[in-house]
Amino acid sequence: MVGRKIQKTEDDFIREAMHELPYGIYVIGTTRGGKPNGMIADWVMQISFEPRLVVAAFERDSSSLGRIRDHGYYTVNLLPQKDGLLIAQRFVQPSNAAKVRGRSDEAAAQQHDKLAGIDYRLSERAPGCPILEDAVAYLECAADQFIEAGDHVLVTARVLYGEVQQSGDPLTSTFTGWSYSG
Repeated sequence: MVGRKIQKTEDDFIREAMHELPYGIYVIGTTRGGKPNGMIADWVMQISFEPRLVVAAFERDSSSLGRIRDHGYYTVNLLPQKDGLLIAQRFVQPSNAAKVRGRSDEAAAQQHDKLAGIDYRLSERAPGCPILEDAVAYLECAADQFIEAGDHVLVTARVLYGEVQQSGDPLTSTFTGWSYSG
């Protein structure tokens, strides 16, 4: 086995190429039963000028997707490059720790309040969804369509309002070194 070269498959080449696609790093804010939550997302983009529409992609078993289906609203918070990585790391962990396979029963039973220690206010236009005070910009959105797309669900939304809160470069996967592709 020593010296044996592993042959790459076509899928390996595709995966490598897709890992090079840069993404913004966002926190999608949701709520359920008066409890706000946030999740990290990087597949977010504007899809229309008139009306103003955005789309975000969610894993099918995402608790945030369930909140959006139930409530109909979400916020998009674009993180800043300066200090944004520290914020983003808070949101990478799923709120329901059991979602990560292979955890012990004790670790899987944990629930994470990802907004603990984060400065935010609640949106009025996207009722109860968090707007992060340290975000470069945010959008308040009303869900419009839920589109099954491979192993994700695309949620298109009308932009109800948005604002730039500070100047500075946005946090991207180019800066973090993270990739979310396969």
